[in-house]
Amino acid sequence: DDWHVVADRFRLEQVFNNLLSNALRHTPAGGWIRLTLTAEKTLVSVAIENNGPPIPEELIGRIWDQFYRIEASHNKDTGGTGLGLAIVKNILLLHQSDFGVTNTKEGVQFYFTLSRKILLPTNAS
Repeated sequence: DDWHVVADRFRLEQVFNNLLSNALRHTPAGGWIRLTLTAEKTLVSVAIENNGPPIPEELIGRIWDQFYRIEASHNKDTGGTGLGLAIVKNILLLHQSDFGVTNTKEGVQFYFTLSRKILLPTNAS
């Protein structure tokens, strides 16, 4: 069964690139990243989880802010510019997505939804 979504292809690529690069950046050597797609009647849910250190609970609400970085050192090896998640947030808001982040037992999971596109059967006549 094909899953079609209503989305701007270029912007959706930015969302995946930013979330996957964050997951890679915060996954320890030998760790893992799990991508889960689930189709419901009107939505497709996407989750990207990586094992590694959790985000401190008091900072979870701030990670979507422009230029905010959890790493206070601003070390380019451990973090980016602080724009990636702000870009993700804006793109997902434009797509009317439900999105968020949660700490899991083994790491951190970012998630979002996209509206499914219903494809009508075409007449073969």
